[in-house]
Amino acid sequence: MILFPSLLGLALCLLNAAGADLFCLTTGCALYAGYALFGFSFYIYGAIGFGVISLLAASAGKRPRVAPWLGGIILAGLFLDLLFLGWQILYWPCSSCLVVALLLGWTAAGYWRTYPQICRRLFKGLLLVWLAVLIPVAVTTGKEVFLMPWSIYGPAEANIHVFFSPTCPACATEVNKLLQSSVVTRMAFYPIAKNERDIHLLATLLQEGITQPADLERLFGADLSDATAPSLHLRWRLAKNKMTLARHGAQTIPLILSSTVIERSRPPWETLFSLPAVEEEPESGGCGVVNHQNLPCE
Repeated sequence: MILFPSLLGLALCLLNAAGADLFCLTTGCALYAGYALFGFSFYIYGAIGFGVISLLAASAGKRPRVAPWLGGIILAGLFLDLLFLGWQILYWPCSSCLVVALLLGWTAAGYWRTYPQICRRLFKGLLLVWLAVLIPVAVTTGKEVFLMPWSIYGPAEANIHVFFSPTCPACATEVNKLLQSSVVTRMAFYPIAKNERDIHLLATLLQEGITQPADLERLFGADLSDATAPSLHLRWRLAKNKMTLARHGAQTIPLILSSTVIERSRPPWETLFSLPAVEEEPESGGCGVVNHQNLPCE
């Protein structure tokens, strides 16, 4: 109950310190991979901690005096991990770090079960606080891993994300402009269904196929004379996109999230004696992301 999870934690930390990136499914993994203390990755310190726990756990059966030291090391590990879990609540969750935390918690629970007479209120209290902080991190990580938005067109690794609705006039104007941009290959377009009409339009377009930007332009001029019945899979995908907007605190569309400057193509003679123009912010207007919002749809 103690040795097995500690050995798993040791192996995971060593492999990730070597660049294996096991269980790295969230943005926080890449960010925290560069974190170091005194020039050493935090995975190295995790491996040292799990290694010491494994050695003490292996010898505690023959040497009873080792058991309190083992509890002290686990207690220190819980405290340090509690600080890092709190950091993840405030900033970015890390799926691989969450797995390491779960293995540490498994180790602590095993110690509690094996040596109940040694576990004092401090150990039990810290473990319960650690569990209370772990839960929101696990929920946030789960939302990022299992509720990733779905793009109807564009690469998954795009650094420009465009959220739009087929029946939103402002979305049609903005999307058509973006599709003419020179950086359209670095854009991903995420549809938002405000109502059933949007869902049927998207289902029809998907059945016809989307292979180039012109296919996406057809979405805004389509009719419902031969609408395709939407599948539950499509409805779930669209629900995930709306959840993503909720996480960003957005209530209206179009919404453009970009980590780079979007350049607007201009005639060559306009750029001879001036700097390249950048894409302006979308004009005021737009539509609410749900049909019953009392917001104008322009």
